[in-house]
Amino acid sequence: MIRKLFTLFAALSVLALSGMPAPAAQGYPERPITIVVPFGAGGETDLVARMLADNMHTIFGQNVVVQNIVGAAGVTGMSAITSAKPDGYTLGVVPSAPLAMHPHMRQVPYSLESFEFIGRILKAPYIVLVNKTSPWKTFDDMIKDMKANPDKYFWASSGVGSVPYIALMNLFNEFGVKVKHVPFSGDADALQAMAGDRAQIYASTAGVLGKYDVKGLALLDAERDPLLPDLPSIKECVPADKQQWASMLYVSQWMALIGPKGLPADVLAKLNAAMGQACAAPEFVADLKKLGLVPGYQDSKACEAFIREESDRNAVTIKKLMQQQQ
Repeated sequence: MIRKLFTLFAALSVLALSGMPAPAAQGYPERPITIVVPFGAGGETDLVARMLADNMHTIFGQNVVVQNIVGAAGVTGMSAITSAKPDGYTLGVVPSAPLAMHPHMRQVPYSLESFEFIGRILKAPYIVLVNKTSPWKTFDDMIKDMKANPDKYFWASSGVGSVPYIALMNLFNEFGVKVKHVPFSGDADALQAMAGDRAQIYASTAGVLGKYDVKGLALLDAERDPLLPDLPSIKECVPADKQQWASMLYVSQWMALIGPKGLPADVLAKLNAAMGQACAAPEFVADLKKLGLVPGYQDSKACEAFIREESDRNAVTIKKLMQQQQ
């Protein structure tokens, strides 16, 4: 009996020293899961995270709670995810900027290598927006007017370095037009400025179309949105002889479910399966539609490839913009 116990102990010791990850508990999840959102409550990311949490709670039969950890433009929340124990009980729902833009703009205490990518929740291309009363009927009308009247018009952003800022700064540079920039603290302030004609152009997702008196002139993506079939893609607006840089104009607000690096493979698989089921649930799809969004689920592997591609493209765009401002 003693010899058998010694043999078993020796085998376990070899396994521990081999560096192999410990197997996850078969009953995962056995307690509540926390989803960190690195921004405040009530925003689009927070709303989507709570919708996903509700559906995953139904699937797992365990509470899935959202925790808003704000600070340092998302860095505090992102750090909370990276420093969590990689056991599947602390995850994060994050939008595009903290993962694929901010690391190219400033020093942050994380990189793509700090995370496991569980899956993409949605992909919402940005729209070039103008006031509903604007005389511009098409994107081409706007560009022609801007070229004829340099520095006459103002474009709004939700702050230097924000997604709308990167999207429109890059757009105007590529089309060679001069428009003055006015920064604001967020969507609401920027869109209010448009209503007062203190700015004429902004960029955001389709969710603002039903809330403000604005209209879209172009979708910053390769293809049209099924919810907005009459809105041309920016690829359609780029001259035929310049299609090689059309892809550099694509900008989307996407969101992903992530975890700290080192999640056990079986936990990652369970999370990915539950997430896919949650994103396909009719109530989840319906709730997204109310926000002007459509599901854009990708599994773990496809999500990671997508985010790395987005990050690489943003790196080129951001470096170019920073060089132009020096």
